[in-house]
Amino acid sequence: MIDKLFKQLVYFFSGWIKRDSSKWLFASHNDFGDNARYLFEDSYNPAGIRKIWIATNKHEYRLVKNLGYECYLKGSLKAKFHALTAKKYIYTCYVSDIGYQYSRNAICINLWHGIPLKKIEFDIQQGPLVKKFNGSWLSRLKHPEIYRKHDYVLCPSNYIYEYSFASAFKISEKQTLKFAYPRSIFLQNMTKQTKNTNFLYVPTWRDNGRDLLSLDILDLDLIDQFCRERDCYFNIKFHPNTNVEIDVNKYTNISVISNKDDPNRCLADADYLITDYSSIFFDYLVFNKPILFYVYDEIEYKSESREIYPEMGDIDCGVKIYTQAQLILTMGKFLTEKDSYTDRRKEVIKKFGLDSNEIDNSKLYKYLSEI
Repeated sequence: MIDKLFKQLVYFFSGWIKRDSSKWLFASHNDFGDNARYLFEDSYNPAGIRKIWIATNKHEYRLVKNLGYECYLKGSLKAKFHALTAKKYIYTCYVSDIGYQYSRNAICINLWHGIPLKKIEFDIQQGPLVKKFNGSWLSRLKHPEIYRKHDYVLCPSNYIYEYSFASAFKISEKQTLKFAYPRSIFLQNMTKQTKNTNFLYVPTWRDNGRDLLSLDILDLDLIDQFCRERDCYFNIKFHPNTNVEIDVNKYTNISVISNKDDPNRCLADADYLITDYSSIFFDYLVFNKPILFYVYDEIEYKSESREIYPEMGDIDCGVKIYTQAQLILTMGKFLTEKDSYTDRRKEVIKKFGLDSNEIDNSKLYKYLSEI
C-alpha cells in the first residue's frame, strides 16, 4: 500500500518536469512485439524523432539491443529518466508498460493489441477482472494505471469505436486515431515462403483443463492420415498457457509450432486457418483466405469465460463447425471446392478497417508528430 501511495506522489511531481517533444518511448506488454513493435520498426522513420524502446525483461532488452536500437530496461535509472522527460508514450496495453508514475503531462497513446472479440477493460461485467474495473476507491488505489486515461487510442474503424472502444476505454471519438494497425500493415506485406498446403490450427486457452487432444475433439492419428492422403500439413499453435505435450515424431504431416516462433510467419504461411474464440482470425483476415471456426464447446466456453461482444455474432466470414467429423469433412471441401466466403470476408475486412493498402505507417507517424 505504501508503494502505491508513493507512486501517486511521484506521478503528481512528474507533471512539473519539462518534457522533450522529440523523444518518443515505445513498449509492449510482455515482449518485443505487437503493434508497438511494428510501429517502432516501421520502414518510415521521421526526421527529428528519437525512438526509445523500454524493455520489460532482460531477454527482451538483449534482443532489442542486438537489433541495434536504443533500449533501456524498465526500472533502470535511464529508463526512469527517459520516462520522466519524454513527451510521448506509445504502448500496446497500459501506460504501466513504460511507467504510470512518470506519465503526468506525457501524451499517452494506446495502440492496443487487436480487435476485441471478448469484452475488454471497462466493458467487463463478469469474471475475475471485474474487480479491477469496477471504479471503487480500492480498485483505483491498487490499479491507478488503469484509471490513467489514454490520451489517444488507435482504432482502425468507426465500427470498433462504437461497439467497444467508446465504452471500454471511456474515450470520445476525437481521441481515436483512425489508422490501420501497424501489425496489419506488416502482415499485408508478408508473403508465403513455403510451397506446402498448410492448415493452421490455433485454439484459444481454456482454463477448465479440458483435454484438447481427446479423440472426439482432435484425433491426431486421423488428421495425420487425412493430410498424408491429400498431401497437406496440419500445423498447431497452442496458447502459451496451454500445457499440452505431443510426440510429433509419430506423425509425418503434423507439427507443433513453438511459441518462440514468429506468429506472423505462421499466419502468412497458412492457406487455411482453424480457430475457435481467438481474435487471431482478425489478423488472418488481411490475407482474405478461408477460415474455419471449430467451436466444439461453444455453450460451455461462453458460460465460463468473459462475455463476448454481441456484435461478434453478426460476423460471417467462415464456416462454423462443432464436431471432429465436420472438421475432417470441411477440410476436405476447402481443398477441393471453390471458396464461397470470399465476398463475405471482404465485407468484414472493410467493416473492421482491415482493408488498408498502406505500405508503411507514415500517415500515423505524421499525425502523431502534430499532436
